[in-house]
Amino acid sequence: MATKLRSDINVTPLVDIVLVLLIVFITLVPAIPRVLSAALPGQGQGGPSVPLLRLILRGDGGLEVVGQPGASLAAALNQRPERILLKLHPDLPLSAPTRVLDEIKGRCPDTRVAVTAGAS
Repeated sequence: MATKLRSDINVTPLVDIVLVLLIVFITLVPAIPRVLSAALPGQGQGGPSVPLLRLILRGDGGLEVVGQPGASLAAALNQRPERILLKLHPDLPLSAPTRVLDEIKGRCPDTRVAVTAGAS
């Protein structure tokens, strides 16, 4: 006996998936933070800040502050830069940039740091 093809759609798997998603969203909504903190321009604490500080970590481990000849890292960080661009020599061991990044985050924890590699 030949069976006839059914032309209706089986919605049971669809309903199962929708119910599982509903349960997941209901349980996750209380965990989502209600307030997002955003740092808007001009709302920083303290006085005027340096927008970008460029640093070069040379192959011999020496640190150079670009645009400020003879300046040390501590003196440059006292100006509270908003962003820091750290250019690394590719042959440096991992401990050298880690030491510099630790000092930056210790003195200016809210400063954003970008790291790039390049021969210097």
